[in-house]
Amino acid sequence: MKILIIGSGKVGSTIAKALSLEKFEVDLVDRDEKNFEEITNKVNKIRADVLEEDFVINNDLSKYDYAIIATDSDKTNLIMASIFKGLDVKIILRLDEMENISEIGIIKNSLPNVVNVFNLSLETAKLVTKLIGSTEYYEADYFGKGKIEVTGHYIDMDEEFENQKIRDIGSLSTILVVGILREGELIVPDGETVLKSGDYIYLMGLSFDIRNFKHAHFEIKEKEDQREVVIASGDYNFNRIISNLENINLKILEPDREKFENYRRNINRAFVVNKKLKNDKIFKEEDISKDGVFISMTESDELNIVLGLLARSHGISKNIVIQKDNNYDTILESLGIYRVIDPKVIVANEIIKAINTDMKVSINYMFGGKAQVYEIKIPDDFVYIGKKLSEINLHKEIIIGGIIRYDNSAVIPRGNTKIEKGDRLVIFSTNESRKELEELIDPSLKKSIFDFFRR
Repeated sequence: MKILIIGSGKVGSTIAKALSLEKFEVDLVDRDEKNFEEITNKVNKIRADVLEEDFVINNDLSKYDYAIIATDSDKTNLIMASIFKGLDVKIILRLDEMENISEIGIIKNSLPNVVNVFNLSLETAKLVTKLIGSTEYYEADYFGKGKIEVTGHYIDMDEEFENQKIRDIGSLSTILVVGILREGELIVPDGETVLKSGDYIYLMGLSFDIRNFKHAHFEIKEKEDQREVVIASGDYNFNRIISNLENINLKILEPDREKFENYRRNINRAFVVNKKLKNDKIFKEEDISKDGVFISMTESDELNIVLGLLARSHGISKNIVIQKDNNYDTILESLGIYRVIDPKVIVANEIIKAINTDMKVSINYMFGGKAQVYEIKIPDDFVYIGKKLSEINLHKEIIIGGIIRYDNSAVIPRGNTKIEKGDRLVIFSTNESRKELEELIDPSLKKSIFDFFRR
């Protein structure tokens, strides 16, 4: 399959590197060569301004199966989508500045080969909707279409774990401890590792086993019929979607007077307050419930983090922070924030899944920014097909924590588990071991293709 990606910012470069990993033919276009510095050589990089006439004249756009148009400019994206009109090329379009989500339908009607339109606010709202409806408050991500779960957990919640070796904890017999975040440092443990008070442990296992483990050891809050949700600022589309959820009381705290007036006029199912947010007394002044959900979505990443921490200090366990520039991933995990969301990573992951439904990249801020989990389909010529896991010389910071078989069954592998043709591997890897992971999947690659997972 041949794919054109226009725009090598965070969204485009993430998609390019992911798709090239499974050996798609990928052309990536950007007018700034500096944006190519971290792109794998498996991607064909084209320096060009797509709005110049020469680009259209000198490139056969009809040769592509997909064109992913994902620059930061809606104007550029719409112009390029119109250029593809009439060609037998499927278009996936990123648009961020829509005034109303209904515009997606209008665009699809006017540009018939547009098969998907992705919007940062819409995709973020979809994820937040799931989080609001969840009764749990710990970090989790899912692989193998939900069959394998990776979750985080403070061991302080259950004293049974403190000062115990991992191999001596019976409730972990069917679950892998893939990482421990201790005082900001990530440890890849083995059976002899002793857990300590304050450790944040990362577990991987079948969703059924993780669910049983949660109920035995995690603190679970019962879902209430009516839930309080507070959004610090947000944007119109995001706030409108959240306001339409059933069984919630929504309050929006908006410091900008013009936005406040707009929300108050047009979002009828929300109580909107014109409120300055740089104030540590807002939680008391607004009587924000500890059992509710607090979402910080201002224009400032720093303010969002501060508000998330203030929410936590006031006993709000479901504190959701939206990050746009993502400059603080190495510290956010240890701060006890329930969920940190990067809209561009979410959109990139959704586009990846639209192209290849079997591929998955973890979208959570997990492992303090020091590691990631990937779901990767092994190539048919994978050298370890037929080999037991114990026969693979894995780097100590690489863990094959799950296998999705060709029939979509899920396996948590042990040493005698064999790799089979068609497997999709769920792999934990630290940043330092990405080169070794690259060589494990495809020894012919000479340059790291996993840099894009660093967020």
